[in-house]
Amino acid sequence: MDLSKLTVVDLTALRNAIAVEMKTREAAAIEKARTDISAIAASVGIPVAILMGKASTKETGVKNKAAVKYRDPSNPNNQWTGRGRSPAWVKALETAGTLDSAKV
Repeated sequence: MDLSKLTVVDLTALRNAIAVEMKTREAAAIEKARTDISAIAASVGIPVAILMGKASTKETGVKNKAAVKYRDPSNPNNQWTGRGRSPAWVKALETAGTLDSAKV
């Protein structure tokens, strides 16, 4: 195909047609890969969700919830596992030097 003989309008139409065809082919390739992966997983008896690491905790029996390590003495509903960013009430207890009193 000699692109030098095409007009700007023709080149634009060709570019748009190529973009549409690329999306169509990519979608088909993804669907084929999903089908192939599902077939392989089924042949060995493993659910795809577990294979991809997306199974819920009920399906795998794994519990990821951390135990509560600190409870706010002034409001027992405020709890913190000690993971992640510490809540304001924990920072206040740390500043006062009384965080040990909140340990569970």
